[in-house]
Amino acid sequence: MNVSAYIPIKKFSTSKKRLSNIIDYSERESLAASMAKNTIDILSKSKICDSITVVTNDQSLDLNNSKSYFSDLSLNQSLEEAIKSHANNEIILIMHADLPRINEFDLQILANSYSSKKVSIVSDLHKQGTNCLMFNASINFQLKFGLDSYNLFQHEFKYNDINYQDINIESLQDDLDSEEDYFKLIKYIKS
Repeated sequence: MNVSAYIPIKKFSTSKKRLSNIIDYSERESLAASMAKNTIDILSKSKICDSITVVTNDQSLDLNNSKSYFSDLSLNQSLEEAIKSHANNEIILIMHADLPRINEFDLQILANSYSSKKVSIVSDLHKQGTNCLMFNASINFQLKFGLDSYNLFQHEFKYNDINYQDINIESLQDDLDSEEDYFKLIKYIKS
């Protein structure tokens, strides 16, 4: 199985603005960097993919166990461009970097659930955003990451008659997008 992973990461200095009421600029920057490094490290250790590409708008970003693809385009356009630039992709995994509970065991579950005839979609816990997609490169659809992406992806799949499976893996659904998520993370770390 030839899996190419793509991790979109914007400049750490502009990350996690939704947390500005509870943590300052440098803490947000440090938090974003720490989560990205952790996600890539665990993804690399899991051995479920052959390559990890960070898709970023930060030309200076260089993280261990990955290569960087720089683009100033929108999130979806940047991902599509990065995927197209690697012509030998068989299986595509797109995963966000703000998954504080990511672990190797659950990544294996995701990989084992893969079906070449379906798109695997992992939503956030609220079934609004999309934290992971895994699909065969031959399946064509438009990426819909952003606000309400989970519903937009489902609509895209139904409209294009694409089979998909909703994968519920809590550690991959538990992201860091809000103040509530932040306090839940702090509680998780302390326990």
